Amino acid sequence: MVSCRPAVYNPDDLSRVTSCAFGRTLSELARTLDADSYQEAPLARYDLGPATVIGGLIFSGDQVLLHSKFVHAKATDPFGHHDLQGPVALANSMQGLRYFGHWLSDDVSAFEAARDKEPLVSLPLPDWSDATVYRDLFQQDWKQDMVIRSKSLSLLRDLGFSRAKADRYRRLRARMRQQITPSRSTGNVVFLKRGPSGDPREIANLQQLEAALTKAGVSIVTAEGDCRKMLSQMVDASVIITIEGSQDRHALYSLRDGGGMITIAPPDRFYVATHEWVRCLDMHSGIIVGKPAQGGFVVEPDEVLAMVDVLSARVESRAAL
Repeated sequence: MVSCRPAVYNPDDLSRVTSCAFGRTLSELARTLDADSYQEAPLARYDLGPATVIGGLIFSGDQVLLHSKFVHAKATDPFGHHDLQGPVALANSMQGLRYFGHWLSDDVSAFEAARDKEPLVSLPLPDWSDATVYRDLFQQDWKQDMVIRSKSLSLLRDLGFSRAKADRYRRLRARMRQQITPSRSTGNVVFLKRGPSGDPREIANLQQLEAALTKAGVSIVTAEGDCRKMLSQMVDASVIITIEGSQDRHALYSLRDGGGMITIAPPDRFYVATHEWVRCLDMHSGIIVGKPAQGGFVVEPDEVLAMVDVLSARVESRAAL
């Protein structure tokens, strides 16, 4: 078991939850928020022997395995046929081929674990504009092909959490900082808004929330667009406020060591995965549940600013030790 920091949240907020995401229950998600330790889940490896990958299917002996139904390369894409005589490892997970956040936090970690040990290949990634930037920042060469044939194919999975995975995150965070220079003073508080390609998380009073945060000195940054500029506006922030979803994984790499992340959770798809990534790095995690409202949900600015004060105090107290 690995010791970790419980999340900071108001238990009464859970009464606002109307539905949990991915079939989870409110009671089990609450246990995750309250836990002061978690069970390590090391990187998994599945050796299939001779195998052929065609899109989302893997043919191994007399078995046909569904690797992912989220491989959608167009006929015009420059993905071809990759024949390998020696062993090779496939760095994709099913989740990482569907969700940018899983690719950025799980598949990138799996790649990092094996990068100096064996050849690595990938199925075509979705057209995420930020993925190219991160591949450059992390110095990871993702060779993408629709058809891969190998005499010895292995599948890598790094969907759990462990001390070794935290070490890989720290290497990637350090590598990013070699190339990204902060454009704002470090130690600031940032609100990372969701970019246009993300699934909607409709904050009905977004203008009111942004006005209150700006008045309090919080910097507002929008995900997507110029990824390097976005990262330079966030890197080494003390506290980053995010909205639950894949794009909050930018904060995983941008927060200062020992920083704090505040996750705004929609009440109709409550989920706490971000807390698991944050606690893996021994950072501070705060959760605020929005209130159901017409056209989405409402986020009370006073609740967000109060959480900023709580996490900022914890971050600074820890830095002073």
